[in-house]
Amino acid sequence: MPACLIWFFNGRQERRELGDKEVLIGRQAGADVVLPDAFISRRHAIVRKVGDGYVLEDLKSAHGTSVNGERVATKLLSNGDRIELADGRLELQFWAEEPGSAAATFDRMTGLEKISCILDFQYQHGGQLSPEIMFQQILRSAVTISGAERGFIMLRQAGGIEYVVGLDQVGRILSQADFETSRSVVDRVTADGQPVFMIQGIDEEFERQESIIRMNLRAVACMPLSWIAARGQSEEVNGILYLDSTNPMHPLSGLDKKILTKLAEQASGVFEKLEHLRGIQERRELERELALAEETQRSLLPRSLPEFGGFQVHAYSQPTRHVGGDFYAFPCPTEQRLTGVLADVSGKGLSAALLASLLLGALEMECRAERPPEEIICRLNLFLCQKTASNRFATVFFFKTDSKGDGVYISAGHNPAYLVRSGGKIETLSSEGLILGAFEFATYKANPFRLGHGDGLLIYSDGLTDAQNPDGDMFGDDRLLEATQFAAQQSQVPLHEHVLQTVRDFTQGIAQTDDITLLFLQRTS
Repeated sequence: MPACLIWFFNGRQERRELGDKEVLIGRQAGADVVLPDAFISRRHAIVRKVGDGYVLEDLKSAHGTSVNGERVATKLLSNGDRIELADGRLELQFWAEEPGSAAATFDRMTGLEKISCILDFQYQHGGQLSPEIMFQQILRSAVTISGAERGFIMLRQAGGIEYVVGLDQVGRILSQADFETSRSVVDRVTADGQPVFMIQGIDEEFERQESIIRMNLRAVACMPLSWIAARGQSEEVNGILYLDSTNPMHPLSGLDKKILTKLAEQASGVFEKLEHLRGIQERRELERELALAEETQRSLLPRSLPEFGGFQVHAYSQPTRHVGGDFYAFPCPTEQRLTGVLADVSGKGLSAALLASLLLGALEMECRAERPPEEIICRLNLFLCQKTASNRFATVFFFKTDSKGDGVYISAGHNPAYLVRSGGKIETLSSEGLILGAFEFATYKANPFRLGHGDGLLIYSDGLTDAQNPDGDMFGDDRLLEATQFAAQQSQVPLHEHVLQTVRDFTQGIAQTDDITLLFLQRTS
């Protein structure tokens, strides 16, 4: 029989016999082998007779030509070679003699050649080929050894078993449209984790299944793919290696079954490695996001604290590893007036930091317009309601004071602030307003306060009172009041430093669960 090229297109097997003339393979209508695919060049490759054999030559195609997985410019073809175009998108097979059946091909294989199917995969696996190519190699070996007409590798997902890759007995890549299996067999193997080999006929319990009858199957082999999933605790069936045929497969020896089982293990290993790499990639992406969030959050904080005559301003902010949206700011300071805000945006990560940035920008705009405090906070609330999802909100403590210590404050859902009198007495400035960004109808009222000589205003985020010790106890409001009152009655250590050190002593190095932010404004003259 003359040499020939065989390929599949639109579900049909095509054939082109080779003679003395060159055979052009390409996308253009005038080619001898026309493959109308966008990834195939108009003049992709030629096959020409040289002596007693045939040579394949790539015509500088855009997406390349390979033989048996190796990219080539020219290649002397051998019987059964796979010619892969455009990185395996389309495949042809070269036959110097009439191709035999899969069973006949298998019968000519020695035990050593069968074992080489595994060794070939392991060699290519070590060469870091793509997962798709590795899965194709596994299927090619499994189909060759079993004599099956088709093979699929499938992945178990929440919605059921899903197609990953498929191959038929002549090496054609099967698409999602070709994907159909015996669900009853797949479900059995998935459930009990044991392989099923029905290679000379379908067992009685399956032979009347609708899918078996519809596909006219005479043989099915199905093997579980098991590994420990990324979030799993133990090894379980997460995939399937499936083979079937409308004719009986050849008898499987003990060696054959061991080889097929080994190929299934190799497929499991590819999946497990993919999950491991995906986990590493996800962690790296998370670390990049957290780094960007930290940078964004740091950029919200003032580069320097304002100098306001007769007052000292102290500030501290320590984000958690999982960055949140705490920030403090002193928008539009003047010699006659100091405006300050401490805000805590809901959520964590980059989204919280970006929302904090959005809120700070809007606050700066409103303060520049010199609106009354009530109007500023009302407009910020409406802005967040219109620009963010209903589950995104912020708590805010806003204050404004003049150089004489006469000021007003608005607390929008924020935890209480404290007026620390010079004699040690503490007054609570409680929250009366609703959180920002949740209710468009919310209104806000400014309340007066006065700072006399030596008095201070302590504002903080709930990360401070929520800080936990090794026993899981929270620092809480009572400990904060106790630490504040003690510091107010002493003069050796600044109040804000004593409070923060008390929190550190309490937590004993336990990682924060939330951002800790603190402002302390003290009138010194």
